[in-house]
Amino acid sequence: MIYITGNTRGLGESLGVYFQRSYLFDEIRGLNRPEYDFNDPWIPTDFSIFVNNAPCGFQQTELLYKLFEANKDRNCQIINICSVSADGDRKEVNEYAIQKKALDAACTQLQLVRSNCRVLCVKPGRMNTDLVSHIDAKKMDVNDVARQIVSFSEISWGQTYIKTVTIDVKETL
Repeated sequence: MIYITGNTRGLGESLGVYFQRSYLFDEIRGLNRPEYDFNDPWIPTDFSIFVNNAPCGFQQTELLYKLFEANKDRNCQIINICSVSADGDRKEVNEYAIQKKALDAACTQLQLVRSNCRVLCVKPGRMNTDLVSHIDAKKMDVNDVARQIVSFSEISWGQTYIKTVTIDVKETL
């Protein structure tokens, strides 16, 4: 079973397509607002992969801790969609960047805990989605990013464990 939060558009939708192609026999289940309440005490324990994708304030970080605690003894993956926006120096308040920095820090902490559950942190740059259509800057194709994330997930089932990866556009002169 593969769960993906926020799988109705953008990166979450593309991840569903690419995971379905790669893990042919796994069922993909979307967890989307308003049907799925991030504060709900129900935490899935039947997944091979859980993609913590939907930005929902600090609830994304809280969900990671709950998922890890409930699944730390299982052979599974929790893939967290963080952001390169958490890495930069900012001269103004950016709530999104602060929330993603918290998720990034939680991933780093949980990656150090001895566990069968693998915590992956993926930090994509700007992607070509509806949410950033107003920004005039280079953007990555969500399908390309999704394909790379699925590839990192596949590698992390073996002896090699990709903990944190940044995916961003190449700046050229």
